[in-house]
Amino acid sequence: MVLPFPNEIWLDIFHGLAKEGEYDTLERCRVVCRGFHWMAEECLLRSMVFKSTDEVERIKVEASGGEMRRWRGPTYVHIEGGNGINKHQPIPHLATFASRLGGRWLCVKELRISFAMWRARNLDADAVFRDLARFPSITDLGLSNVILPAILTLGRLVCALPCLQKLGLFNVEFIQQPFEASTVSQFRLLPRTQLETLSLGMAYDGSVPTPDFVELVNFIAAVSNRIRLAPICDLAQAYLWSAVRTLHLSSIVFPSVATFARLLCALPSLEGLYFEWSCTFVKHGFDFRSTPVHPGLPPRLVTLFLDFSTGVDLHSIADLVDVFITTGVSHKLQDIKICPSPSLQLMSESDVCLNRLVRHSGQSLHRLNLGAPATWRIPDNKYVWLAADQSADWATLMAGLLQIDTVLSWPVFKNLVHVSIHVIMFDTSDVGDEERADELRACLPKLDGRGILGMELNDTRVGVHWDDKTGCWKRYGIERGAAQGTVMTEEVSMADGGTCVSPCDDSEAVPAALGIVSVPAAARANAQPLSSSYPIDSRVVAEGCNDGIAPQDARMLVSKG
Repeated sequence: MVLPFPNEIWLDIFHGLAKEGEYDTLERCRVVCRGFHWMAEECLLRSMVFKSTDEVERIKVEASGGEMRRWRGPTYVHIEGGNGINKHQPIPHLATFASRLGGRWLCVKELRISFAMWRARNLDADAVFRDLARFPSITDLGLSNVILPAILTLGRLVCALPCLQKLGLFNVEFIQQPFEASTVSQFRLLPRTQLETLSLGMAYDGSVPTPDFVELVNFIAAVSNRIRLAPICDLAQAYLWSAVRTLHLSSIVFPSVATFARLLCALPSLEGLYFEWSCTFVKHGFDFRSTPVHPGLPPRLVTLFLDFSTGVDLHSIADLVDVFITTGVSHKLQDIKICPSPSLQLMSESDVCLNRLVRHSGQSLHRLNLGAPATWRIPDNKYVWLAADQSADWATLMAGLLQIDTVLSWPVFKNLVHVSIHVIMFDTSDVGDEERADELRACLPKLDGRGILGMELNDTRVGVHWDDKTGCWKRYGIERGAAQGTVMTEEVSMADGGTCVSPCDDSEAVPAALGIVSVPAAARANAQPLSSSYPIDSRVVAEGCNDGIAPQDARMLVSKG
C-alpha cells in the first residue's frame, strides 16, 4: 500500500487522535494497515494516569455495540487524587473510570490509587464496586497515601475485583477507628478472593507505628482468630487473606514483637516473607505466650528474605531472629536471603544475629543467598571500596578467589550444584576480557574441576551459566589459536541425553553467586587500601559450618561497589 503522506504527517495525525481520546480508531488503524501498525501502536499507551473526571471523559466510547474492533486498554492505570504538595484529594474520577470503561478495557492488569480521599458524597460505593467487577483482567491493586472511610471499604474494594492476586497498601488511613465488633462479622460475609500477595508499607522515615497500621494489623488478627475458632473445613478460603502466600513488609514499625507474631498467625497459607529497608519494634523482647493459640504460626513458611538497609535497628533484628527461633519457624526455612554488613573487614552485631538464624535453619535449609545492600543504601564507608590501584585490585581479587575456592570445597558444601562468579570492572577496555576471565577461573581449580564453576567478567562468560532464553545451563569456553580468544558456547549435556545440568525449572539447582565490582578511578581515589589478606565475606558461611551444617544448595552473593 502506498501511503499518500510521509510517515511524519501520519504520526502527527495519530497523535492528534490520541489527544482527542480516539483510541478505538487508532486500534482499527493498527490492525487494518501494516504501514500504520507501528505508528498507531506508539500512540496506544501501555500506562495511563487520570487526575480528573475530564481526563476520563476525554476517552471516546461508542454507544453502539456492533462488532467493530475496540482498543482493550492499557496495562497500567493510575488514579491520582492529589500529589506530594496538596496531599489527599477526592477521586470522583474513579467512579467515572469504572462506569465508562468497565467491560471495555479488558487488558488492564494493574490499578494504582494514590493521594486520594474516598468520600461518600463523591463516590457511590455500591456503583463503583459493581463497575469495577467488570475488570476481570485486574490482578494487581495498589493503594498509596489513601484515606478510606473504614476497613470494611477496603475489604469490599478488594472483593470487587474478581481476579485480584496482589494487594499493596502503603500509608493507608481509615476515618472510622477503632473498628467495631460488627465489622468482623461483616467481613466474614465478603466473597472469596484469589489474593496471593500482600504488601504493607509505611513512610520511609517512620519511627513510630501509625494508628492506622496498628488498626489494620489488629483487625486482620481479630478476623482470623474469630474464624479459626469456628469449625471451618476449608480454611484456605475462609476469609479475605487466608490464601495469601507471600507477605512483603517495607519500612514497617510494629508496636511490639507480639503484634508481628499475631500478623503471621493470621496468614495460615504464608510461604514467603520478604522484608525491605527496615523492620522496627518499639517494644523489644518476645514472649511466646503472647501469641494466640489459634490459628498458630503458618506451617508452610519456608522462604525468608531480609533485605535491610545498613541503618536498620539492631535490637529489632535480634527480636526478629528470636521470633523465628522461639516459635520453631527457623527449623522449617528452606530459602534464606540476608545482607551481611557491607564492610569486608568488620563483623557487625547484625551479622552475629543472622549467623544464629542460619545455624538454626541448617537442617532444613536448601538455599542461602548472602547479598549486599544496593550501593544507594550504603553510607560512605572506606572498607567497601577496593584498592585505588587497579593492578593491586587484580592481585587482591585473585587471592580472594583462592580463598573462595577453598571455603566452597569444604565437605559441608559437597551438594553445591553451580557456583557463578560475576566480576564487573569499570574504566577498562573490554579487549582481552576473555583471557582475564580464564585467568580468574584458574584461581578456582577445585570448583572448576568439579564442573560447577561459571566465571563472568563484564559481559564475557566462561564456564557454566544459566541461559534465560533456552531455559538451560550452557557451557562457555574459549577457542584459542586466533589473534584474540573467541568465546564459544555449547549446551551442557546430561547423562540421559538432555542439555541441562539439572532440571530446567531450576527449583533445586540454585547457584552460589559472587559478584565483585571494581569502582571507577574517581571514586576509588579517596579509598584506603584493604589488607592484603582480603577476607572475602564468608563470615556467615564459616559460622554455620562450625556446627557441621550447610545448605543443600547455597547461593553466595557478595557485591562490592
